[in-house]
Amino acid sequence: MPKAAAPPAGTAPRKGGDDMKLSKIEQETIINFNEAEPTASVYTHNVVLKNQLLALCRTHPGQVRQTAANRWGGLSFELPKKWLKVSPPRILSPAQRAVLDRMNQKQRGN
Repeated sequence: MPKAAAPPAGTAPRKGGDDMKLSKIEQETIINFNEAEPTASVYTHNVVLKNQLLALCRTHPGQVRQTAANRWGGLSFELPKKWLKVSPPRILSPAQRAVLDRMNQKQRGN
């Protein structure tokens, strides 16, 4: 297991030592990459993102790897930067929404 990293910048010592949880504002996600290298690094406390990246480590071990873990629950990963994507949420038309609503009602047996 990788060596534990230092606490995030600006994190005040907490009563009870290192076993205390970070506040929500301290539980950050940082995505870092540059123009010269083909990989990006992701540091996160987000449970959904951690689980997704851990699954990618298992299914794509040659491309995604966990690089660090810290005692506050943060994990660091390295992955191809071309895998990163920022996209706005999908906006459905009323007709598309009606089709999805009908499909969901059928699945629920209503």
